[in-house]
Amino acid sequence: MEKKLKILFIPRWYPSRVDALKGIFIKRHALAATLKNNVSVLFINADPVMKDKIYDTEFSLEEGIPTVRVYYNNSFPAIPLLSAAIKFFRYLNACRIGIKMINEKFGKPDIAHIHVLARTFFAAYYYKFFFNVPYIITEQWSGYLPENGSYKGFLKKMLTRLAVRNASMVTTVSESLKNAMQSHGLKNEYSVVPNVVDLNMFYPAPEKITGGKYFLLTVADLDDKVKNISGTIRGIKKLSHARNDFEYHIIGDGIDRRALENLAAENNLLNKFVFFHGAKNSSEVSDMMRKADLFLLFSNYDNMPCVMTEALASGVPVIGSDIHGMKEHIREGLGVLVPPGNETALFNAIQTAILNLKSFDKNCLRQYAKDNFSYETAGEKFSEIYRKII
Repeated sequence: MEKKLKILFIPRWYPSRVDALKGIFIKRHALAATLKNNVSVLFINADPVMKDKIYDTEFSLEEGIPTVRVYYNNSFPAIPLLSAAIKFFRYLNACRIGIKMINEKFGKPDIAHIHVLARTFFAAYYYKFFFNVPYIITEQWSGYLPENGSYKGFLKKMLTRLAVRNASMVTTVSESLKNAMQSHGLKNEYSVVPNVVDLNMFYPAPEKITGGKYFLLTVADLDDKVKNISGTIRGIKKLSHARNDFEYHIIGDGIDRRALENLAAENNLLNKFVFFHGAKNSSEVSDMMRKADLFLLFSNYDNMPCVMTEALASGVPVIGSDIHGMKEHIREGLGVLVPPGNETALFNAIQTAILNLKSFDKNCLRQYAKDNFSYETAGEKFSEIYRKII
């Protein structure tokens, strides 16, 4: 039996007291990696409500993973250059505090595993420079995609290039993201390891009793520039002119929720055809998935949506945009893709899918999720990468 390697995850996003859901997909990668390795997590994050001290630490054992969180106070007046320098110093000192705790409780890792650049590079490079510990990068940020355009700024680009150049390997959650990073000149050996889904939480419901209303579902951050919920609502308006035997449910919160609710109300859809539920935890989302007949995700751009994997694991066909990570997986038998922004095509796809729901085999959808997005699949891929570079 091979000796388990000690892997230190250093995520940019991770569930915490600041946001209990942010970075949950990274935690799932950590859980996948624990199947064949010993994993710990070092998470550094600003706490916007922390006022009475500069640093605060937490240590916990979470589903077998030793987890160190270090929070720092960045609440002070915005003074050009000076405030940025203070924040940077506090972040680096928080890294130092966290590294000391990791070394005491977990020991020196065999490999550091960055999730999402760029500031996470500092802790990983510390181990590489002083202890010759290699690191790999997993990137899940959509800012590299041309539709997003957030990958800019001299310092960010310089640090990202430095991090990628010194990494032993880079993994991305989709082929599209890999191609986007390479188009920016970020050269290294790449591998694709998709986001994972908890198959014990997301699973198909028993066969439904026919005769009820069709249940359409979206789970998303309500940022309309990205997710185009307004376009979905207009597509639903077209559908309401053709039939009235459905409901469209939206789970999520975000900057555009009020505007989207107003749009639904203006079109006489709110609480009649369109229902907003706000943010829900994973267990609540899984319950709603099992009620759904179709999952809708009409994004303008996206990367590798976790909700897509959750829908497939739940045996729910996906109606979505023909973009990036979605088009790498959604094919005949799993759902229907339409051109992004084409609301008529969305309406037609929903209408056709409703009429042909029995053509989708929930067991086949579930099997696809199991083959591609399970903890075991991701854990095996990560383990192969770790042992290749050690």
